[in-house]
Formats: sequence, C-alpha cells, structure tokens
Amino acid sequence: MRVPALVISFALALAQEYRTLPGTPTGWPELDRSYALVYEAEAPKAVLLLVPGLLGGSTNFALLAEHLRREAPWLEVWAWERRANGLEDRWGFLTQDPTAYYQSLPEPDLTPLRSWGLEVHLKDLDLAVESARKRAPVVLAGHSLGASLATLYAFRHEEKLKGLILLDGALQLQPLSREALEQGYVSPFGRFPGLEDLLQGRADPIFRLPFLSPKDLALAEAEAFLAAKRPLEPVPYGPYRATREARALLRVDDHYSLFPLFSVSAGRAWAREGLSLLGLLQGRVVLTARGPRSHVVEWRDTGEATDPRAFLRAFARPETGFSEWYFPYRLLLEVAGYPHVAPDLGPRPLPYPVLALGAGRGLVTRPEDFRLGEAFPQTPGRALVLPGLTHLDLLTERHGRTAQALLEYLAGRP
Repeated sequence: MRVPALVISFALALAQEYRTLPGTPTGWPELDRSYALVYEAEAPKAVLLLVPGLLGGSTNFALLAEHLRREAPWLEVWAWERRANGLEDRWGFLTQDPTAYYQSLPEPDLTPLRSWGLEVHLKDLDLAVESARKRAPVVLAGHSLGASLATLYAFRHEEKLKGLILLDGALQLQPLSREALEQGYVSPFGRFPGLEDLLQGRADPIFRLPFLSPKDLALAEAEAFLAAKRPLEPVPYGPYRATREARALLRVDDHYSLFPLFSVSAGRAWAREGLSLLGLLQGRVVLTARGPRSHVVEWRDTGEATDPRAFLRAFARPETGFSEWYFPYRLLLEVAGYPHVAPDLGPRPLPYPVLALGAGRGLVTRPEDFRLGEAFPQTPGRALVLPGLTHLDLLTERHGRTAQALLEYLAGRP
C-alpha cells in the first residue's frame, strides 16, 4: 500500500524520512510493522517520540516537529504511526485527482484488526522505542488517546525512557468494568460492543462514526493535498463554488466542524453563513457556509491559532497522512479497560518528572484534571493548560507555545 519511490523523493525534499519499523508477530507478516516520520538530527542529544491519538497519523505532529527542530537542532523527532496505517491505499495521491479516486474506496481485509489490541500496540511501541534509543535517549510524548498509550508504556518500561509528556490526554484511572469490557456498554453516543462481539465477528473491527468513516478521512486528506497545491482554484461546493482551500478547511475548522475533537482554529469562510441542524442536535452552535459573498466561497486567515495554509501543507502528504483511516476498535476498548487486559499495569512512581500540557478548548482544560499525583505517585510533575487552543491546535498552533513548553521540559532532562 505504501509508495516507496515517493517516500524517498519527499524525504529528500523535506529533510524527513518515513521509516518502516519492526512490529510484534501476529500472523500477518506483511502487516506486522509500524512506521515513523523521522526528523533526523545530525548528533541528537535526545529523541522525542510522539504517539498520535484516536484516528491520528504521523503528520498530526508535522508542524510541531518543524517548530521543535528549528529551535533545537540537537533534538531528533519521531512521529509514530500504528500498524493499521499500513492498510491505507495511498496510491490515489499519485493520480491527477485524488478526490475522484477516493470517492469509491474499497475496504481492505479488516480481519487482522480483531487481534490488534493493547498488548500488540505496546509491543510495537516498545520496538519503536528500542529503534529510537539507538540514536539517543528517548522521551515519550502522547497526544489524546496516545497519552494513555504512552502512560501504559511507561508503567511497564519506565527504565527505557528519560521522560514522559502528556498532550491533552490522560489515562482514565477509573477504567471500564470487566463486564463492560467483555459484554459492551451503553453511552450517550449509543451502544458500544464488547470484546465477545468483536472476537466473534459480530462487531465492526474498526472505530467509525458518521462522517468519520475511512472514506471520509481519505477524502479529507485528498482535498487538503490538492488545496495545498492549488489553494485558489475554484471547485464545486454543494450548489455553489468555493476555492479548494475553503472547501478543505470547511471540513476541519472549529466554526464548521461537527467534531470539536478533530477541529482546528484556522480562520473563517468568506460566505453567507447559517446554522447546522446537526450541530444544534448536539447542543452546539456549528456554522455552515450557505453561499458566496462574491463569486466563490473563499477562506480568510483571521489570525487564529493555526495558520490555514501551513496546516494544509501538513495535513496530507502522499506517503503518510493526518489520519489513521482504520483505527482498531479493540485498541480503544482495551485501553479503556486496561487492568483486565494487562493486570501488571497501574499507577506507579516514575524515575523522571512528567509534563502534562492541556488545551483550553480541548479534552483537559484544567491542570488538576490530569491527576498526575494519582497516576504517578511520588513523581515530580508539572501540568499547565494553554488557553484558547482546541485539542488539535495544541499540535498545529503557529506561535510555538507548545514547542516552547516541550523544549523547557526537555532542557531539564539529563
């Protein structure tokens, strides 16, 4: 599914390398691997290994990595991707119109995902850490669900790390009951199946929501890819026309997105606006672009946290993308019920301080909500929240506040 020649050319152009890493054996040798987008340093003093969150891919971290490398040439940054990214058909990015290609996206065989739970991913992450340690001491950082995965890894392998950073995410210290893990449970979003249904083939092996299916994620990346190349080109937008830039950003900007956890603050459409009925049903004010104020719907950079054109450049690249199209539902379920899957894992002291960084409009909006003292007893920790940022702005914001907080922490590590 990957495009090796394209990987090489982009690595040379962008001073990055997209690497295939060994994975733990699960019976599918061609899929038993993970990946990393590596921003290599000549003589690194440390490696920052970044773990993405739910539905997140390595280029979630592209803008943050660029900030870090500009400010700290001694730091090597690895943006990790889980094994399910290897299932993605990225050949569409080689076509003249990737959006047409992904309008009909056939799903691959998803059978392997039924066995890709917490243990598989912790072992994959351990192999990634071991690869990174060959370069320099490793500090592990996780965003959102990736913060939970990074925490569980530190519980098991704290001696392999030199630090731990949580980015707008924290492990739930009151996990699912064993019954809920095995039988499923009901939430405000509907019923979530348990492991029994999943393993017996009665439940979807991937996590998906309306408007966030693999096809939706692929199309969003394809639109961003084209918008980064031809931002002002007019294209159809419902009954109207819009610039490619506006159409791509209308999917993800916080004013218009139906999913606040997957939105950024990137500006405003220059258009007549209305209210989204689906947004009102969620109890949220979500805007829609009803039509142009001039001849096309355009996009305006209003100086918000994330630079819209920089974001589009980072959103999708041919070899690796912003999203994980086929996120294993089993991983999500077992992270929520981790004590029943991995009884050896639980709160414990760590031999280094922990940094927790929240987003004022994200998942963790108060420092105390990280509960560092409970998760890491007798461990020095610092928790702070950057005001005004969405959950994703924390990774994409233009002013370097996130990078500065990380570098202050890294500078204090031996």
